Amino acid sequence: MDRKQCRSVGRKQYVSHLGFRMRTALSQVMIFGIIIAAFCILAMGVSANVTEGEVTVIDALGREVKLELPIETIVSIAPSNTEILFALGLGDRVVGVTEACDYPKEAKSKPKVGQVEMNIEKIMEISPDLVVAVGSMQLPVIETLSNLGIPVLALDPKTLRDVLDSIVLVGKATGTEDAAELLVQSLSNEIQGVRSKAALAVTKQARPRVFVEIWDDPLMTAGPGTFIDELIKVAGGENIAGDAGLEWPEFSVEVVIERDPDVIITVWTDKDDVLGRSAWKGISACKTRRIHRVNPDILTRPGPRLVQGLEVLLDIMHPGSHD
Repeated sequence: MDRKQCRSVGRKQYVSHLGFRMRTALSQVMIFGIIIAAFCILAMGVSANVTEGEVTVIDALGREVKLELPIETIVSIAPSNTEILFALGLGDRVVGVTEACDYPKEAKSKPKVGQVEMNIEKIMEISPDLVVAVGSMQLPVIETLSNLGIPVLALDPKTLRDVLDSIVLVGKATGTEDAAELLVQSLSNEIQGVRSKAALAVTKQARPRVFVEIWDDPLMTAGPGTFIDELIKVAGGENIAGDAGLEWPEFSVEVVIERDPDVIITVWTDKDDVLGRSAWKGISACKTRRIHRVNPDILTRPGPRLVQGLEVLLDIMHPGSHD
């Protein structure tokens, strides 16, 4: 008999015993006090984590995922999901990650189950209570693991709001709803703080035009539907590729020069490299040297650190707005 079967039998014995105790207690006057106390707790809105028993959640693919709590072993097959798990205090339960899972630093020492391609045999060997995946990018792996009896929770946030909802979903699936609620509240407050400061800043000066260089050959940027585009808008800027028809469009140098960004953000090269491009010398951002290199992880990974990226962009586009 495995651990969960033992726990199930134990629960049945406990429930049977509890039923006997309750029937006995009903004949006693003390039951009135118990009812009143329970009513008061509900009236105050006090809630507790569901830490034992079966829980059912609906994931990003619309699938009904049934889980047996407590969740003691978790495999994350995406860096963003790993960051969410650690932020919820679940790092000690993470028993497998990908080669790309590099934050927090503790994640680097976890057993690896793949990079782009997942090692299904390794995951089966670990036999985790839960695998956390990305719905739109890892559907074949999700289907394979699910068919093999491994519970898989698919996340697929596309906006800041979606990220917060994903944190809540992971909290419910892992019995850490209180931690998820606290984290979401903290992140929501930070996001609102940036919105307020950005709104004030744009009353004093126009939204700066921003170009984000993802790569140089071909020249690629971030268009609509990306976290980068949303973060720029929330932080009080205007993405010069905001009207592009693709999430990651190629841009010609001529278009960049024509749209004349006030700020250039690069995620892969240094300021001096951009300043050294002779064709770019007339661009406003180059004239004023408003070129900044930013860690791409805080701009593209759909996890808690997107809020850090939001604050960095606010400082870049509206210096002094945090004062």
